[in-house]
Amino acid sequence: MSRSITQAALLIMVINVCSRLLGFGREAVIANQFGATYLTDAYLLAYTLPYFLQAVLGMALVSAIVPVVTKYLVKGEQEEAWRIASITLNWTALFMTVFTLLGVWGAKFLVLLTAPGFDASTAELATTLTKIMFPSVIFMGSGMLITGILNAKKYFAVAAFAPGFSSLIIIFSVLCLGRYGIHYLAWGTLLSMVGAMLIQVPVLKKIGFRYYWDWNLRHPEVKGLFFNLLPIFLGTAVNQIYLMINRFFASGLGEGSISALNYASKLMNLPMGVFALAISTVIFPLLAEQAFQESRQELGLTLVRGLKLVLLITLPAAAGLMALKIPIVKLLFERGAFDEIATQLTADALFYFCLGMFATAMIMVVTRAYYALGDVRTPLYLGLLSIGVNIVASIIFMPSLGHCGLALANTLAAIFNALAMYVFLKKHLPCLYLRDLARSVVKSLVGSLLTGITALALYRYLSSSLFPGAALKILLVNVLLSIVAGVFVYLFSLFLFQEEEVWVFWQKVKAKKSGSN
Repeated sequence: MSRSITQAALLIMVINVCSRLLGFGREAVIANQFGATYLTDAYLLAYTLPYFLQAVLGMALVSAIVPVVTKYLVKGEQEEAWRIASITLNWTALFMTVFTLLGVWGAKFLVLLTAPGFDASTAELATTLTKIMFPSVIFMGSGMLITGILNAKKYFAVAAFAPGFSSLIIIFSVLCLGRYGIHYLAWGTLLSMVGAMLIQVPVLKKIGFRYYWDWNLRHPEVKGLFFNLLPIFLGTAVNQIYLMINRFFASGLGEGSISALNYASKLMNLPMGVFALAISTVIFPLLAEQAFQESRQELGLTLVRGLKLVLLITLPAAAGLMALKIPIVKLLFERGAFDEIATQLTADALFYFCLGMFATAMIMVVTRAYYALGDVRTPLYLGLLSIGVNIVASIIFMPSLGHCGLALANTLAAIFNALAMYVFLKKHLPCLYLRDLARSVVKSLVGSLLTGITALALYRYLSSSLFPGAALKILLVNVLLSIVAGVFVYLFSLFLFQEEEVWVFWQKVKAKKSGSN
């Protein structure tokens, strides 16, 4: 089981990296064609609500559907699983259609509510773009449900690539039609959501899915699924609420504080979107399967294995980002209006965000365990408490640390949330395997410390002696070499410590090599 989890997680990580690269390519193409103008202001505002629903409601739909479908697949009642999935799909599409009609009808009001400072021409353009893109929520909701169905059958690859395919469509729409106006970018964005859904449909046929024109909302599983959707939605939205709190407090700080927090948060979340999401996606159906079979001991072992994998990756990633915070921010952002002051502001915030990266990654995994066990309220209650921690910590640290105090408040709230959720799992599981987890964390912490020291020392040597200079190419070489050295030191340290997951992977590589000979 350890090997299968690791293999599947590695595959999803590679696909997620490709999707993230395509996402960066999408942003670069849009910036090249339209710049930072009222056109992109209008487009980004119009895209805000669909993006929010994709990030929060979409994840809630996946979290709700996977345990239910898995339960019936384990029971051998595949047709009933497909019937429940079809009913859920039908009602989700209908609700999203009604929501779309309301959104299109009230587009002008939504623009006025979310951007009251827009001038008349920008507000009018944003209203038009909102009307074009709002129907994307129909395909987003349906597509995320299909993702949940495929995940329940342990098919992950195509669903993981769907966001990358969406980015490809947007890139081609800008390259081919962008010169004719930003309206074509909006149409391309709508088409991208359609594509992200349709690319998964052939795999539904492969797994034997059968669609039913069934609207029986009285089905007990369907009623339970929709009943759980609201607390899952609210629990999933906690991170978005953290960002809203940041913007609320940072609006009273110096110029650039909100932007610095935004860029730093995106950088901190990058490893999570690649690694932690992959691992939590892979283990979720297995957790749901073990929960239905009342295999609580096995569920606890799977959870700990998932946590160990997540921490093995996020701890050194955080150490590397903290050590190379200034050169990384400089490399990615410092050009044009983004000057040295902006780099320093963003790098300072990134340092404090990274202190809590491990906790945010843990939350992604532990939350799946609660949902697999049918407990949707504990993550919600603890998430709401963590929001309170965030607000109090913001008030305490902002006067002395400024925008960095807000980043630190996010970190403390995430740590509280992660540890509390893990401890409260005791009511569901006979053993939390704390000693096993702690042993792995200590090894990873030591390796991460060595990683940060190595990366920073090598970067300083390269930039001062071997490859000095301020050119972008020189900076890129120095950063990449420092990262590679840090990764090598980390892997070598885990190999020496004989960390379980690394050791299993190494034995597999040796077995393949001997087999080929």
